[in-house]
Order: sequence, then C-alpha cells, then structure tokens
Amino acid sequence: MTGSSIKYLTKEGFRNIWTNRMMSVASIAVLMSCLVLIGSAAMMFLNIDSLLARIEEENVVMVFIDDTATEQEVSALEGEISDLGNIKDIEFVAKEDAWAQQLETMEEAQAEFFKEQSSDIPLPDAYKVTIENLDYFDDTVEGIKNLNHIDTIRENRELAQKLVSIRQGISVIAIVIIAVLFAISLFIISNTIRLTVYNRKLEISIMKSVGATNNFVRFPFVIEGMILGVLSGAIGLLLVWGLYELIVSRFNTLLESLNLSAVGFAGYALPMLGIFVLIGVICGVGGSIVTMNKYLNKEGSEISNV
Repeated sequence: MTGSSIKYLTKEGFRNIWTNRMMSVASIAVLMSCLVLIGSAAMMFLNIDSLLARIEEENVVMVFIDDTATEQEVSALEGEISDLGNIKDIEFVAKEDAWAQQLETMEEAQAEFFKEQSSDIPLPDAYKVTIENLDYFDDTVEGIKNLNHIDTIRENRELAQKLVSIRQGISVIAIVIIAVLFAISLFIISNTIRLTVYNRKLEISIMKSVGATNNFVRFPFVIEGMILGVLSGAIGLLLVWGLYELIVSRFNTLLESLNLSAVGFAGYALPMLGIFVLIGVICGVGGSIVTMNKYLNKEGSEISNV
C-alpha cells in the first residue's frame, strides 16, 4: 500500500468508529470492564505484597557477639556480615542500650531488683540483621554462624519459610487471574468485533467485489481496534484510580488503627497505563485480525463461487 492509501485507510478507521459509535462504545465498555478487573486485582496483590514486605522487615536475625571480642573485632564483624550478601540492613545494638530497653519493659520493683543484684550487664552486644531475600534465608543464616566471634543467633526460620510460601502462592494466583481476565478480554472483544463486521458485511462485500485486497479491507479495522484499545486503556486506568482512592479513603481509619498504610496509586499509574494500553491494543488489534481473517476467507470463497 502507498502512503496515500495508508492515510486514507487510517482516516476510514477513525470515521468507522464514529459511524458505528454504538458498537464502538460497546467494545470500549467491554474491554474497559476487563481492564478494571485486572487493575483492581493488581492493586490488591500489590497491597498484599507490601504487607508481606513489612512483615519480612520485622523478621530480623539477632546476631549476639561473643563477650571476648574486642571493639575492633566487633566493628570488623559488621563488614564481614555485609560481605555475605543478601543483607538488606544491619544495625549495631550495644548491650547498654538493649539492657536499658529491657528494664523499661519491667515493673519498677522488678527493674530495681535486677539493678541491685549486679552492676554487670547480663546481655552481649549484638547486630540486628535484616535479610534481603528470604528465599536464601537458611544459607545467609548459616554463613553468619560460620563467622568468628559469634555467640548465638536468634532467628525465626518457620516464619521466613511461611512468608516465602505465601509470596509464591500469591504470585501464582495473580498470574493466573490476570491471564484468565486477559483471555476473557480477548474473547469478548473478538466477538464484539465479529458483530461489527457482521453489521458491515455489505460494505465489505462491495469492497471485495471491486477488487480490494484483504489488507486493504483489514487495515481500517486494525486501526479501529488500536484506537478502541488505547481509549479503553486510558479510561480503564482512570476508573481503577478513582475506585482505588475511594476504597482507600473509606478504610483509611481502619488501616491507621492497625498501623498500616495502602500502597500509593500514583507510583504505579504510568506503568499501569502502559500495560493497559498494551493489553487494549493487543485485544483490539488481535481481535480485529482474527475476526477479519475468518470473515475475509469465508467472504472470498463465497465471491469466487458467484
């Protein structure tokens, strides 16, 4: 096709949207509804993932240092732990600070009793270590145990394993739900476009009768599907954003009482828009191509038999 033909067919694609605006609105509404479901599911899983990340941050490993270690050895130990890798954060906890915090949790009489019993602090210095990836929790803990001047390690292996299992399960569920919704979107938009093609079969038959190629007939529908996909993606994003902010505002008091906060939508708006537009274009263009190929093959055989 020449440049002038492409320009003409592109204009036809825009014109067809307005001419068949009822079917266009139906196509946008169907695809937009599926995108809203996908977006809502994605934001739900992002919030669950954020909650799991906060729980993981609380699942720290306390590394208690041998009392025989010198200040230089204690200081060097921090670098040795960091060099193991998979360490998100490491914080030194002086035994004086830890003992003071321990006394604050006791009743006044009990705290005075412990102070009078001994002037020595019964706790060792320690490092509070936050592990980056819990998939390698065991390997990281084992590496810390093999370092010098380590007295004991306090860790919650079972919680780490449960968090890893929950995260993997949520990831699988999210992929399955999004894949199913995507397949439903493609199926519904294909059937909607099939209705559009059926309503315009006379126009297509005339174009084929006067010698129009399949690509010439198909191109306006592809442009139409692309436009419908972009519009569906943009509108779908706005609806998900508004719905999400409404739900967050309704449950904001409850979240604050639980010391929780919802994931901000603004940070995901642009990536989600790109994904929505991509899904919309794939569904719109893919549905147009599949439907038109079936119809053009059938129409071509019918015309050739006339």
